Amino acid sequence: MLRFLSLSFCLIVAARAELIATFNQGGETDTRIDRMAALSVPAGQPPTPFLDAGKFDTEWKGSIELKERKRLYFSFEGIGKAALTLGGEEILTEEGTLGTAKTKRLRLNPGLHEIRVSYRSAEDGSGSLRLYWEEEGMPRQTIPPTAFTAAATDDAKLGELRRHGRMAFTQQHCAKCHAPEGGFGPSPMPETGEIAPILAGIGDRVAESWLRDWIADPKAMKPGTKMPNLVDPKTPEGLQKAADLAAFLAASKFGAPAPPAPDPALAKAGGVVFHELGCVACHDQAAGDASRVPLNNVAAKYLPGQLVAFLKKPEAYHPFTGMPNFKLTDDEAASLAAYLTASSQGKDTKLGYAFPAGDVTRGAEVAASLHCGTCHPGLPGGVPSAPTLEKVFKADWAEKGCVSDKDKRPTLPVMNLAEGDREGLLAFSKAGPNSLKKDSASEFAGRQISSKNCTACHAMDGNASSLDSLHASTAGLAAHVKELNERVDQSRPALTFVGEMLFSTYIESMLAGTVEERPRPWLGTRMPAFPAHAKTMAAGLSRVHGFEPCPPVKVEVDPALAEIGKKLVSAEGFGCTTCHGIGAQPPTAAFEVGAVNFALTPGRLREEFYHRWMDNPASVTPSSKMPRYSEGNDSQRTDVLEGDARKQYQAIWQWLHSDQR
Repeated sequence: MLRFLSLSFCLIVAARAELIATFNQGGETDTRIDRMAALSVPAGQPPTPFLDAGKFDTEWKGSIELKERKRLYFSFEGIGKAALTLGGEEILTEEGTLGTAKTKRLRLNPGLHEIRVSYRSAEDGSGSLRLYWEEEGMPRQTIPPTAFTAAATDDAKLGELRRHGRMAFTQQHCAKCHAPEGGFGPSPMPETGEIAPILAGIGDRVAESWLRDWIADPKAMKPGTKMPNLVDPKTPEGLQKAADLAAFLAASKFGAPAPPAPDPALAKAGGVVFHELGCVACHDQAAGDASRVPLNNVAAKYLPGQLVAFLKKPEAYHPFTGMPNFKLTDDEAASLAAYLTASSQGKDTKLGYAFPAGDVTRGAEVAASLHCGTCHPGLPGGVPSAPTLEKVFKADWAEKGCVSDKDKRPTLPVMNLAEGDREGLLAFSKAGPNSLKKDSASEFAGRQISSKNCTACHAMDGNASSLDSLHASTAGLAAHVKELNERVDQSRPALTFVGEMLFSTYIESMLAGTVEERPRPWLGTRMPAFPAHAKTMAAGLSRVHGFEPCPPVKVEVDPALAEIGKKLVSAEGFGCTTCHGIGAQPPTAAFEVGAVNFALTPGRLREEFYHRWMDNPASVTPSSKMPRYSEGNDSQRTDVLEGDARKQYQAIWQWLHSDQR
């Protein structure tokens, strides 16, 4: 699944996709777009949210696109039954434990080669599959997403549109009003359990004037918001409701001493933090770009000192916020708050409404009448007497209800839908509500990549990150810091292979923010924490690539081989320690690039990916500064292990896991 649930994807997919994946289960089908021919489905879980748990078939169709002539072998890994067809000819079939056979060597010319992979799960519904290729000069490795291409079929477009609508349904918190009759069950779509911000004590944190504006017209304040319009600011009644509700919320205070406001003199240092963290990838200084969160209202929103507290722990009152936790120091948070306040002063959105005075008592009644407590825990107004989830899915959403652009009943909230959301919701309405009561871990990971905007900072599948094109726009904030121009390479890791690269437990710790040692401490940007769904997302990232989520695997070390590996990483070998530290021992001379400390390798890196990387780093990350030490398995060091590069890399792997390290 690629570029999940964004309108740009729905439009792009008509021109190009990776592979068209069709799942079949007892005559029921579901089609989506997959990045690669891979899956990992445990028994008892559905292969897709639109099917049930149990035995299933899958077929991937598309083409492999080769830039140059290759002589390739193909093979599988996994369990079940699989068949590979290339250019209309079936070239490989296996059943049971996959991976014991491979095709004959095939000579393939540059261009497109039609491919079809057919797969049947085990009887209990569990499934595992990965598709590999190899050639004489390239070790066996999974075929990367960038090698696949396909024209999206109508079924694939519909499948992606339904998924877009399903995600929009949860982002709009629709099921908070339209609750299922028997609940969502034990394993629902995780997003159904998400809540809107907790507004208890909000009067301690934000200004009443900002609350009035936000309630009156949230989309004007933040174009990409999911908050619906609940009042009509064009009427006196609407303005009064906004003023009363704002007064009620502003009166909600815990009474704790307010933190001190940051010293305005720190703003210049805060600009450096803003640039270093790459904040511009997700934020715009003005309120005109729906794809980025505007910052022009910061000074008008936060009471003195409260912005510092928010930056230190954004999830404190909104566990599912898209704003991550950067684990800022007190100094960083204070200086960044000073910069954001200074840079937005006087630039707040002017709605032009003349609000009457608000009344706290009436505001409580407004909150109850608008059912604010349905989405915001702790506020008045519980679940309204709206149709149940099952009943609402029997209606025609195009004609009646919140999604319809024809139903103008004043009791309905005005949903702030992004372009394409309405079409997605209408398509989803035809699929029924059952997919909300189950989920696929791999699809969840894809949705999180989209909703958490991971590609703002990370390249993926050959597509550059947003930060690559935006970062220069804030460089002036740090131009006075001379040493920033003398740092090592600042490239951030790509996400293309993350699920097959790292153990899921390590991914989880990165997402949860519990990693004790940063793997790339030289980067000005840093990996922030998204703790709410860390475990589920980490598992999904592994399953996308066909790998079972797992902790580090213990390696049985051959001491003699490890000793050879030790010499190979030293200056008398490949000189790896020039850039890589070993625990407390720093690299000897990393002048232009930084490199991950070798002591971290056993806890994070899968062995299969390690060999792929060592063979040809640039084929994994084109911008990598890591040199290539072999060509066609012929090592530069012909005097060690017969010059066999793979044996040498295995010796290094043994050393990395040994006590000699």
